[in-house]
Amino acid sequence: MTFQDFQSILARKTFAPVLLFYGDEDFLIDECVKGIVESILDEGTKSFNLDVVYGSKTDVKEVLALASAFPLMSERRVVVVKEFEKLGIGDGTGERFTTYLQNPLASTCLVLIAQKTDFRKKPFTDLKKHADLVECKSLYDNQVPDWIAGRIAEMGKSVDPDASRILQAYVGNSLRALQNEIEKLFVFVGGKNVITAGDVTEVVGASKGFTIFELQNAIGKKDLKEALHILQAMLQAGQSPQMIIVMLTRFLNQLWRIGEIKRLRAPDAEMAKTIGVHPYFLRQIVQFQSNFSETQIEQGYRALLEADTVLKSTGRDPRLVMDLLVYTLVRGTPLYEEIVSNG
Repeated sequence: MTFQDFQSILARKTFAPVLLFYGDEDFLIDECVKGIVESILDEGTKSFNLDVVYGSKTDVKEVLALASAFPLMSERRVVVVKEFEKLGIGDGTGERFTTYLQNPLASTCLVLIAQKTDFRKKPFTDLKKHADLVECKSLYDNQVPDWIAGRIAEMGKSVDPDASRILQAYVGNSLRALQNEIEKLFVFVGGKNVITAGDVTEVVGASKGFTIFELQNAIGKKDLKEALHILQAMLQAGQSPQMIIVMLTRFLNQLWRIGEIKRLRAPDAEMAKTIGVHPYFLRQIVQFQSNFSETQIEQGYRALLEADTVLKSTGRDPRLVMDLLVYTLVRGTPLYEEIVSNG
């Protein structure tokens, strides 16, 4: 079963006597094991009924002894074997392990964790027959923003979709690293109920030197020299080109929408709410918008799409791709067109 499938078992608290967790996303495995322990044991009896051992530091005899012990002041006990693939199950011990799997002690939940598995060989062939198997594999890129939003919701807040994507772009797809940054964000926002893109940039981006907001400001002021300087510093610090593209697309969206709202003569408070910025920053965004024609913004959208496509589908140097992108956003036309027009 998958991690998602296991969540229904976790909700029902109906755990098999033997479970094998495997896959490359160790954070999800840890979450599953934590859920099992918290569901079966209370704090008062945990020290008597929870054993955690490592396959590289123990043997089959000890594992079976722990699994065969009866709980103390509890209905069930939990035995966790990490690095199960290193347990060293040989010809002699393999038979004893198989015998236990065929008739496991119902009052024990034996949790096995393996980083590497081969279901063509023992003991994994036996586990397929007699245990519940849970695969915890890494999420696909398009699944991570939803995981971030769900995680933040579980912790009692909500998050803007842009903020989820930006956090992923800054941190990557490691759920453990993302969880660490989410915890920092909760401390940063305090009593606020919604985590915004600005919050993510302030907390996560600040540790990487220049922030995307400084790049946006340089582009908004059409300061090409400063924009290229900030861009190179960001890339050198390891910031993701895809994250930069996401945020610059958001910036152009703000400029485009401000142009539409200005024509309707909407109040400042309504304008700020519509484009998703604090009223304090509205004047600056309006000023930036006046520096761009509709044609230049449209050209900027095309340049962003082209840069994103080139980065994902070719081996071109990301620094060159991003330099050309920023040049186009500031100047309003691609570099090669400007060279041609100037002879």
